[in-house]
Amino acid sequence: MLRRAAGTFPHSVAVDDGRRSWTAAGLLARGERLANALDELGVPTEAAVGVLSHNRSAYVEADVAIALGRRVRVALNARLHLEDFRYMAEDADLRVLFHSAEFDEAAAALREEFGLITISFDDPIPGGLGMEKLIADASGERRVRPADPEGLAWISYTSGTTGRPKGVELSHRAVLAVALNLLLELGQVEPGEQIVLTQPISHGAGYFVLPYLMSGAGVYLMPAFDPARVWELGRKPSVRTLKLVPSMLDPILDAETQSAWGYDSIVYGASGIPQATLARAMERFGPTLIQDYGQSEAPVTITCLQKADHVDPDTRLSAGLPWRSVAVEVRGEDGRVVAPGELGEVFVRGRHLMTGYHNKPRATAEVITDGWIHTKDMATVDDRGFVYLRGRRDEMIVTGGFNVAPREVEDVIGTHRGVDEVVVLGMPDERWGMAVTAVVRSADGLQVDDLIDFVRPRLGIRTPKRVVVWGDIPRNSYGKVDRFAIRSRLDQEVG
Repeated sequence: MLRRAAGTFPHSVAVDDGRRSWTAAGLLARGERLANALDELGVPTEAAVGVLSHNRSAYVEADVAIALGRRVRVALNARLHLEDFRYMAEDADLRVLFHSAEFDEAAAALREEFGLITISFDDPIPGGLGMEKLIADASGERRVRPADPEGLAWISYTSGTTGRPKGVELSHRAVLAVALNLLLELGQVEPGEQIVLTQPISHGAGYFVLPYLMSGAGVYLMPAFDPARVWELGRKPSVRTLKLVPSMLDPILDAETQSAWGYDSIVYGASGIPQATLARAMERFGPTLIQDYGQSEAPVTITCLQKADHVDPDTRLSAGLPWRSVAVEVRGEDGRVVAPGELGEVFVRGRHLMTGYHNKPRATAEVITDGWIHTKDMATVDDRGFVYLRGRRDEMIVTGGFNVAPREVEDVIGTHRGVDEVVVLGMPDERWGMAVTAVVRSADGLQVDDLIDFVRPRLGIRTPKRVVVWGDIPRNSYGKVDRFAIRSRLDQEVG
């Protein structure tokens, strides 16, 4: 797909980070040389190659070289720390590490400990190599290497909120299937247009690179999220789509300038969206929002909430309908598909699923059954097939003998005009076993008693026993709500 796109759309801008850009033909040529350079260094096909950097054009160059060379891409989260990198380097058996200058120290430590070949996007570290010299000295010939659609393409590490992160193995088939899925539901991508990626391409945003490149379009990478820059980029005629996480919407709205809003589509995912934020975005941007729901084991494309679905106040509380190329079922504890309105676990099947967890056959067997992924996400389905996420299976709250889904409580609390964001979880309680607890972010001096009076008629026994108001909601390095940190802080406050 990369080679075909470069031949068909050679002059289209494929990647741009505001400092350096490459056309499709230029990107491919550099990728071919870099893949060949790895050959000369003795790096075998199927070897694991790490990338440690914030967003920049060189990251995509490394990705292209890894794909052309039939090696395995291992993206390291730039927001993590050296101990995390050590664990991933050993678990994935890294042979090579691409890195940027801000990670010189970590790269040197990993090279010393694991004998890696380190390749810097900038000036090489002592004992390391520089990417520019490798490209300049390498052959530009096209080399055809053994190809297997089921061969390993990526190892993507989960957030590891309940222990060490697991390496999710994705085949070439799976990565391509995600790209085709995105093109199927998000609409036609025209040659020459751009999507602005505000999130790290080491994770969810990285799946949007291939579908744009293979369509003769391109990606604009933001090195760091900058709300004012988002508005500025929206003035470019080629920019039509913005990819973000929900926590970015309020800062973007707060940074509004005199500029017209130039984006036709805003794609968001990775976490739930506060209802106050969604209402505010709908009022300002109109029906331009698209939600994608996925997880590392079934990347990005499980369900999709389209633009028109956001107009209905009830439907926009859902995660949308199953992707047309994906099978989704919500099953009860007996393994049968639940009736509309009943709570169950989301199961998914499709060509984009992971092959398994790296070096973890037992964990793999626990989540894959007969080709279906057990997502551990709890949900209900309405009579039209819209999926309403209710929280993780291990987040369900059993209070006084009743099961309470956190998302149901969050959706009601989120409608209060003084609530900017809310997270609901269960905390140990002598009387109830677990007490429904709500952590609210509010900028309007919210009164807890007023909130309880507002939600009690709608929630009944699910009404929180405790509500706390904080100035911010803790998030992990992946931008997701950090429930572990919230629990720890609540424990400290009680103590």
